[in-house]
Amino acid sequence: MLKKGIHIGLPIYGYKDKWSDEIPLMNFVPNSRTAAAIGHLFLDFIEFTGGIPIQMTMDKGSEIGWQYVIQDTFRATFAPDIDPEVYAICRLIKSVHNTIIEAFWRWLKEKLGRNLKEFILIGKTERIFSADIDFHVSLFYWIFIPLLQAKLDEFRLWWNHHRVRTQQEKNMPSGHVPADAFTHPENYGGIDCRIAVPQAAVDDMRQMLTDEVGSRESHLSWYDLEFAELAAQVYSHIGKPRLSLETAWDVFQQMVQPIADVIEL
Repeated sequence: MLKKGIHIGLPIYGYKDKWSDEIPLMNFVPNSRTAAAIGHLFLDFIEFTGGIPIQMTMDKGSEIGWQYVIQDTFRATFAPDIDPEVYAICRLIKSVHNTIIEAFWRWLKEKLGRNLKEFILIGKTERIFSADIDFHVSLFYWIFIPLLQAKLDEFRLWWNHHRVRTQQEKNMPSGHVPADAFTHPENYGGIDCRIAVPQAAVDDMRQMLTDEVGSRESHLSWYDLEFAELAAQVYSHIGKPRLSLETAWDVFQQMVQPIADVIEL
């Protein structure tokens, strides 16, 4: 369970390709400020895309440690002929200068964030949720994270398939669809610069990271296994009502007392 008094947080961590504007991966994460969590998420990214970029641009935050190590190791292993003096492995800049991703967050806030915030705050304004009750926090995450991640995935797909406005002065594609430029760079005068990484290598790196800092689940799970099992049992017991952002707080209220009864035993 979570410690009493902890308030909810919904950090998002994403990856954006500068040349095409594609967003390959964007997830809600329990903590976007720890190197262990972002290291495991970067391995998820590599599994999802099948490789790494030639170069990554990252903020100068404490969370990049393992991500930097993984990028450095895989590029040295699977693209040893690329000179790091010509094409840097990573560029570290202040977050305010990381305009590729920072500008995108404004789009996300305007197109999606405001609506999601309204649904979430119902629990506070109608006094359904209390962060001072341990299992309320875990139950919130158990119900809402899948729903919110689904909305985030929908937005990512919309972004990847919308047409970017034309910029005549831009020295990269413009007036294009990001997913098309990412998948077929040759149609826009580009080349595919991704470096393939075998799944076996990702698995080995995942095991090394787990040995050093703990498992993926320990850093990217929103609640412990014990609570997950209890919540699943209670949800089944109340008949598995339909879950959506519109019904989420109703389901939350239906589950609160049965969970409290078990916890108080």
